[in-house]
Amino acid sequence: MQWDKAKNFMLAFFVIANILLAALTYYETGSHTLSRERMDAIQTVFVHNNIEMYYQIPRSFAPLRPIRVAGHDYNIENLISIFFPAYADVHKSGDANREVFTYENLSMVISNGYIVFDSGVSHIGTPNKEAAISLTQDFINKHYSDFRLDLQSTRIVNRGLRLFYRQEYQGHLIHTNFVEFLVTGEDDDLFIEQVDIQYGRPMGFAYQPRELIGPDEALLTFVQNIRLINNEHIFITYMDLAYFQTTSGLRETYMPIYAEPFYRIFIEGLDEPFRIHAYTNRMQ
Repeated sequence: MQWDKAKNFMLAFFVIANILLAALTYYETGSHTLSRERMDAIQTVFVHNNIEMYYQIPRSFAPLRPIRVAGHDYNIENLISIFFPAYADVHKSGDANREVFTYENLSMVISNGYIVFDSGVSHIGTPNKEAAISLTQDFINKHYSDFRLDLQSTRIVNRGLRLFYRQEYQGHLIHTNFVEFLVTGEDDDLFIEQVDIQYGRPMGFAYQPRELIGPDEALLTFVQNIRLINNEHIFITYMDLAYFQTTSGLRETYMPIYAEPFYRIFIEGLDEPFRIHAYTNRMQ
């Protein structure tokens, strides 16, 4: 009974909050910078929903265009030169949907646009984060210079540390274009055990710029959705705007492929961010 009353109260509160945010948005038509009034309004929503945000709310939400993306059509010879010795007699097997390349204990598998390289060795230990970043950054600088570290996605796993680098295209991060490393070992003995890669080549911006919802509207949508499944205290650790590929990038797909802007909302205790579509204000 108490929970039913609480849900009714929350519903009424969200309705009022939506009306308030809509009114503020109406009076600020043409402005793409979050006002102090709107920031205060969403902070009030947080207080009433037992939510804290450690990171400053982004304030700019100027219109953006989708990015046209090519399918997953990788340069196999280039990948082999990156992961295998120059003298290696690499053996290829598999079929059109799954290609496997091996040499001694090294292997690279390409399946449905996803690349997995395995060094074939296993080490114990969680490396120092700064040392692991230095090791992987050398690889990125040499082979994927337009990718940058996505520190929010970096996490400790059972076998070591996973670090993510994502492509930056004309100042915009493309979340679905990434190079992911598994680094293990301790002190000076660090090893890149595994590398996962997925990307589609950006081909330029498409259409005309489209209006984005404000970050406060995205946060309100997040609160409404998270409170349907979680009634615990929540800490928002980071929020930004990044592009996500919204359609398949497989070679046999002939429809246009686009990446569109989403708000990423990271919370304490979860590795993956919540995603709010910046055009539609829908959580995905």
